[in-house]
Amino acid sequence: MLRLVAIFISIGLVGMTQGLIVPLLSFILETRQVSAVFNGVSTTALFFGIIVASPFIELLVRRLGAKRTIIYSIGIAIAMTLMFPIWDNLYAWILFRVVFGVALSGIFVATEIWLNTLLNSKNRGRMFACYGLSIAIGQMIGPLGINLLSISIWMPFVVSAIFYCIPLLITMRIPEDENWLGEAEEEQTNGVKRWWRIFWLAPFAMCASLVFGYLDGALVGQFPIYGSRLDLDRATISMTLSIFFFGSIIFQFPLGWLSDVWGRFKTLFTASLLGFLCFLLVPLTDHNALLLMGMFFLIGGLLGSFHSLGMAYLGDLLRAKDLPTGNALYTMLYGIGSIMGPSFTGVAIQFFGKEWFAWSIAAMLVCYAGFGLLCSQNVKKRPSAFTTSGH
Repeated sequence: MLRLVAIFISIGLVGMTQGLIVPLLSFILETRQVSAVFNGVSTTALFFGIIVASPFIELLVRRLGAKRTIIYSIGIAIAMTLMFPIWDNLYAWILFRVVFGVALSGIFVATEIWLNTLLNSKNRGRMFACYGLSIAIGQMIGPLGINLLSISIWMPFVVSAIFYCIPLLITMRIPEDENWLGEAEEEQTNGVKRWWRIFWLAPFAMCASLVFGYLDGALVGQFPIYGSRLDLDRATISMTLSIFFFGSIIFQFPLGWLSDVWGRFKTLFTASLLGFLCFLLVPLTDHNALLLMGMFFLIGGLLGSFHSLGMAYLGDLLRAKDLPTGNALYTMLYGIGSIMGPSFTGVAIQFFGKEWFAWSIAAMLVCYAGFGLLCSQNVKKRPSAFTTSGH
C-alpha cells in the first residue's frame, strides 16, 4: 500500500511541476519579450532531457532498484527547481531544463515499471486510471502557482521544491525488499532492433504517448504565449490551463470504463477525432474567456486520458517481459512529442498567426487518427502478431 501511495504522489508531483514550471518559465520569457520561436525551443530542453534519459532508466532501476531511482531523481528535481531563481540566466535555464528533464524521466519510468509489478488483467484499468488521475490533478494545480509571481520570482519555485519533499519522505520509508525488480530476460535481439520490435507490437498504443506529449508540451509551453497575444491576463491563462486538467480529471474514470467495455482502440480513435474538431473551433472562442475555458474543459475531458489509456492498451498488447522496455519507450515517445509540440506551435504562431496554436494540434490529432486506421488494417492482416485481450 505504501508503495502505491509513493507512486501516485510522486507522479502527481511530476504533473504539478510540469504544469507549473514549464508555463511559468514560458510566461517569464514572454514578458521579457523573448521570441516565440526561441521560447518554444527553450521549452523543449526539458523534454530533450526526458528523451536522452529514458533508454537508460530501465537499466538504472534494475541496478539501483525503483525506490532509490525515484529518491535520487526527486533530489535532482528539487535542486534544479531551486537553481532557476538562483541563477537567472536565459542560457543557464536551458541547461537546468535538460537536467530537470532527466530527473522527471527517472520518476516517470521508475514509477511506471514499479506499478507494472503490481498489475494484472483484473486491476490494470483501475490502477492506470488512478495513475492518470494523479498526473491530471497535479497538472491542474500546477498552473495556479504562476500567480505566486506577484509575491516574488522565488516563490513558485520554492513552493514546488517543498512539495517534492512529500513523496521523497514517503518513498524513503518503503522496505528495501520491495525495491528490486527481477532480472531482465535475455533475448537474441537487443538495442535498437529490440525497441523497434516492441514498438511495432503496439504502434497505436505507443503513439498515444507521442500525441499526448505533443498536446501537453504545446499547452504548457505555448498556451501562455497564445493567451498573452489574446490579451488575457495572467490569472485567466493559468485558470484556463487548470480547467483543461480539471476536464481530464472528471473524464478519467468514465473513459477508462469505456475503454474496458468498448475497447481501447475505439476509445482512443474516437477521442482523437473529437479532439481534432474541438481544436479546429478553438479560434472561434478566443474572443470570450468563458467560451475558451469551456472549450478547454471539453478538450481536457476528451484528450487528458490519452497517457493512461495508451499505457493500459500497452499492457494489453505486450508480454510481461517486454513491459519494462515498453514503458521506457513509451516515456521516450512522450518526450519526443513534448519537444515537437512547443517547437511546432511556436513556429506556427510566429510565422502564421496565433490561430495556428490550435490548428497545429488539430493537425497532429487527425494524423494520429489516420495512423490508427492503418494500424487497424495491419492487425486484420496479421492477427497473430498481437495479443489484445479482447481490446
